[in-house]
Amino acid sequence: MAFNKPQEWSPEPYEEIDIDILSTAMLWPYPVPSPTYPAAPREEFQAHFNQKYAHKALNASNFLTMDELELVRRHLSDLFYEAAALCLRFQPPFSHGWSRTLLMLKPAEVSLRTNELDLWNKQTAVYFIGDSHYPGRDLGFTDRRLGAYIYREWHRVHDGRPNLQRYNFFAKALQVTKSFESSDVATIIDIHRRLCDSMSAKLNKEVIFRYHFLAGEVESTNFPQADIAKTWREHGFTMGHLFRAVLLVADENVIPETCLVQLESELSDDSTLEEMAAWLERLMPECRVLMVRTGDDAHLSRPVSFASLVDPLNSDQGDGSGQVDMVRVTVPVAIRFLHELQVQEEAAYVDLRRVADRMTEDRERACREWVDSVMRHAEDVGMDGNTYTWKAVRRMWAARDGETFSDGQGDETRLFPLYSWTCIW
Repeated sequence: MAFNKPQEWSPEPYEEIDIDILSTAMLWPYPVPSPTYPAAPREEFQAHFNQKYAHKALNASNFLTMDELELVRRHLSDLFYEAAALCLRFQPPFSHGWSRTLLMLKPAEVSLRTNELDLWNKQTAVYFIGDSHYPGRDLGFTDRRLGAYIYREWHRVHDGRPNLQRYNFFAKALQVTKSFESSDVATIIDIHRRLCDSMSAKLNKEVIFRYHFLAGEVESTNFPQADIAKTWREHGFTMGHLFRAVLLVADENVIPETCLVQLESELSDDSTLEEMAAWLERLMPECRVLMVRTGDDAHLSRPVSFASLVDPLNSDQGDGSGQVDMVRVTVPVAIRFLHELQVQEEAAYVDLRRVADRMTEDRERACREWVDSVMRHAEDVGMDGNTYTWKAVRRMWAARDGETFSDGQGDETRLFPLYSWTCIW
């Protein structure tokens, strides 16, 4: 008896992800230990620091005690996290990805090949509706300044130390095309659901990361393993637990019509960063976003509820049934709400908590290793011979007197560190 020869099974080719130098910063933005470090700033650059401490030198009369050395280590830890946060702010997914006139993606354009790296590991998405010319622009508001404000408030809710590795961030900025300008929220929910379904279909597909520019030197566990086929999930990329359930909308009402903050006459195109920063400090807290329940929350420990955010005096919120599907809130309220919801979910699901704990342990270990490395170098060249210990010692002195030391922190807004400025992007 003759049998048909069975067809040989041919696996689907692995998808290759080429990582360039800029992408490595998004994968692991933290400083790495080095055998040497830069010297302290030259005198001409010390003018940017608090002069009371910049020219104060370490000597026999003010040697550091053991307690002071421990404080120096803490300030070095702050410098470690500030360096990572500042580094990320100037990466294209942030500096350009939060602008509709630059690189902000449209959901329909997401190819899920290269752009997907910046879609993974986000708590939610912010959908910008229409073009960038809407009320509020004349007040100094732009997409990127809203992104910078979100960036700062997200750091604030994490006490300045969020997990940043592998593209982790609060939200992905996406723009809804002009053809959808008149669409209602239900259309945005449908767009988001299709995006989530597309991402979900990719999660268990195998990919290979290629680091061609490093020629096989990537061995650190801080990066996705090179040249090995693993699923996106195994490489440390997943759709955020809350991503399906809640989205944010930045529409024409981001700046309320009743905004109490008006453009100041003294501001102009020639205004300094400090002047613009002071102005934005008054404007940005007025920003409102629409927070929307998608209804896709069966995977959560309990359904999403906005009841705690509803203003009982606002008859436009809710439908009278006790269920609220959308609410307009300030940016800090939205970030805090989703942060607390994430904490609640991590308490309910052990695996979710384990992933978060592992990421925290990785960055804390990296911080300790970097601080140890900096201190070892300072033992050889002296505390004033290493730029990081030079700064940390003077931060310690200034903090002891209730003052600040670092560059860029002398304006009246007292915005520090530099990554918190809303006027840079």
